Order: sequence, then structure tokens, then C-alpha cells
Amino acid sequence: MNLASATEAFLVSFVLVAPFVAFLRPRVLSLTAGATVVALGALVVEFLAQDALSPLYASAVILVLVAPPVEELLKFFVSGATGANFASASGAGIGFAATENALYFVAAWGEPTALLVGFIALRAVTDPLLHATASTLTTVSWHGRAWGLPAGIALHMVWNTVALIEMLIDPGVGLALIAVATVSVAGILVSLRRSRLVQDTLDDRWRMDLWTGALRAAGAA
Repeated sequence: MNLASATEAFLVSFVLVAPFVAFLRPRVLSLTAGATVVALGALVVEFLAQDALSPLYASAVILVLVAPPVEELLKFFVSGATGANFASASGAGIGFAATENALYFVAAWGEPTALLVGFIALRAVTDPLLHATASTLTTVSWHGRAWGLPAGIALHMVWNTVALIEMLIDPGVGLALIAVATVSVAGILVSLRRSRLVQDTLDDRWRMDLWTGALRAAGAA
């Protein structure tokens, strides 16, 4: 993989999140932090975990037990620091997904064209959807609803378990489960954005004071 190919993979990944950006309208600051701070932090922790675990089961443990809490906690803090609202939550999720997908695309760039296009198409839909939905769930906890953070982590764990089935156990069954999971997660995201309770909680008027952690309406003294 040369620099030009890696650059192409990153460009493709970031261009492909455009539909999610158009639909969810994330904050630019949270999108940027998700793509950089969250991605780098998660990469460091997961590399350290990889070195500490036996190669026999390291990938499965990291995918199901390490990556979900690490990534969701990092996105949770970025979302809180950039607004603790719908826009900050979707930004942290979409930004992280763009960088994560880019790294996967770089690794797969030499595959046959048909396989590469199918892989890119699948991840371009599923990864931003998962991360935006999980981040929206976790951000609810900034507003005193304790269930949000564990719900987001649990959703991510279930998703990665399905991915593990597709990769290591039975590709056919795994793809079928991914299809079901994609529809389910999309339903969760739509429900969250339509729920009056969650709308009131994560309305974009809310901002967090970075020094005190206090939430207040934008423009309030």
C-alpha cells in the first residue's frame, strides 16, 4: 500500500459519510474530534490490548469486549464536551466511523475489485449508522438518564458479536444477521430522533460548559 492508495482510501471513506452528515447535521467540532481524538485514542488502547492478549483469541476479545466500551466512552466524552446534544452525538459517531472505515479500506485496498466494492458499500452504510446511534444513546446520560451509556455500549457489543460471527464462524449467517442488525439499528436511531422525551433531552439548544460540566440552553447567561 503506497501513500497514494492510502490517500484514496481515506478520501473514499470521508466522502461516503456525506449522506449521514446531510441527514444528521452534526457539529463540525464533534465530527473533527471523533475523526481524530476518538480514533487515535481507541487505536492506542486497542493496540495495547492486542499486545497484552494471546494471539489465539485477541481479535475476538478486542472486537467484543474492548472496542465497544473504549470507543463509546471516548465518543461519550467528545459528545459531552462539544454540546451533549443530537448534533454533537452524531458528529462524534460519524467522525469516528469515517476514520475507522478508512483504516479498514486501506487494509483491503489490494483485494479484487468486486470484493472491495462490496466491502466498502457494506461498511459505508453500517459503520456510521452504528456509531451515530450508539453515540446518541450514550449522550442521553449527560442529562441524568443513567441507562444511556450502558445501552450504547451494549448495542455496540451486540453489533460486534454479529460481525464476529460473519468473519470467523459462518459468513452466510453473519451477513443475514448484519442485515437484521442494520434495520434494527436504523429503527433505533429513527425512534430516538422522533421520541419527544429524547428530543427534549438532546435538543440542539443545549450546550455544556467545558469548565464546570453544567448544561445550559445556548445563549443563556
